[in-house]
Amino acid sequence: MYLFEELRGGAAAAPEMVALQEQSLISYAPNSRISITSYCTVLDIFRSRLYDIWPIVDVEHMKSQLRSQDNDPTTYVLVAALCAATLAQIRLWLTPAPCPEDLSVTAEDFVKECLRIRLENYHHQEPSLQVLVTSIFLHMYYANRDQITPATISLREAITYADLMHLCHTPQSSSTPSKQWQMELRCYWILFITERTFCIQHDLPITLHRTPNLPEMERDTSQGNLYTGFCALVKLFLHVQRPFILPIRSGKDIGTPEIYSKSNISDIQQRIQVDRPGLDLISEIQYVDILTTSAWVRSLLWQYSASRFMLSSSTSVEPLSFDYPLAIAKDYLESLSNVSIESLRSHGYGMEIKLLQVANSALDVLFCMPNLLSHQTSHFGPLDTVIAIGQLLSQIGGVKSDRLYVLQQRLSQMPSSIITPPRLEYPEEEMLGDSTTEQQC
Repeated sequence: MYLFEELRGGAAAAPEMVALQEQSLISYAPNSRISITSYCTVLDIFRSRLYDIWPIVDVEHMKSQLRSQDNDPTTYVLVAALCAATLAQIRLWLTPAPCPEDLSVTAEDFVKECLRIRLENYHHQEPSLQVLVTSIFLHMYYANRDQITPATISLREAITYADLMHLCHTPQSSSTPSKQWQMELRCYWILFITERTFCIQHDLPITLHRTPNLPEMERDTSQGNLYTGFCALVKLFLHVQRPFILPIRSGKDIGTPEIYSKSNISDIQQRIQVDRPGLDLISEIQYVDILTTSAWVRSLLWQYSASRFMLSSSTSVEPLSFDYPLAIAKDYLESLSNVSIESLRSHGYGMEIKLLQVANSALDVLFCMPNLLSHQTSHFGPLDTVIAIGQLLSQIGGVKSDRLYVLQQRLSQMPSSIITPPRLEYPEEEMLGDSTTEQQC
């Protein structure tokens, strides 16, 4: 790379050196120490596995930018952050065939490259979608690595860029939404979803409350059914607001005003209950995201109800019944009977957070009503449901998953006089997480 920089300023080079020069242009860019081939390999992985989750990057445009001679450092910063987030999210080391043959760069290599180029080119530049999306991907990398402080800083940085850009404040005047307007909407909604998922887990304040018109996105038919699933997911997150979260996490529910009445809770529960959206209309990756998010929000709403109202096992309003989390968990597992584990694994740490919440609410019921364990009416009882969710956690995050550890700790607290907690068993291939394969990807 540096040799080529010197050759450009010297005398006419020999033919073999010209060939070397052309090869360097194809393989490496002056702003990066990682080959363009490696970037493109991960971009292809992103397109096939994660674009349905993060539809905020044009992969072909990114490839074209990498291969051009413009050498815009902002492009390399963005693509390096995207590649780092992609490899961290899909956990290649948990799959039987971990790495593509032409990929030897790790997620850590990509994030170091991103930070190096950004520092060398002074990243505190004018706000733009590129720098905003870069911060989103850096957040996703750190969140998947359970590095909470840098993940929080990157998320707040992205939100600050969105505020400085007045993202989506100006309504679209044309009857046909522009490509730029659509991209701004998607970026804002990704931030909206990401902040709620992350802040609920870590008891952080939610700052994004403005809700731009979702129908604006639904009017764009250029992406086919992609937006159908994405908009369905966003609508679920509209019910996760700060007043709804605080009573659950802060312990300050006594004496605070009631946010939702019983009728409000019942109405919301009915509206967010997803009846298995058709796989012919939504990709499998979006399918599991919608189902899991629905179960997660329903579980959070039940926790809010339990902290506010006197629940009953005999009520005719199922969302206000004491054992509703068991129904949520059972229905959710049944809906996943025909999907691949890769579709769940594609959602990374966010999927783990939601699964743990569903399992925790079910365990809350079992700890308060242990008689349910001895009066199960089928071969697949309430505790089996929790164990099954634990199995999913092990397959998504590996046996070293922090969320899996939390679930194991709760299971170990179950009184032995009631039942001996079964040991979570993991498929043999999931033990790959303990090997050195992770360092090779």
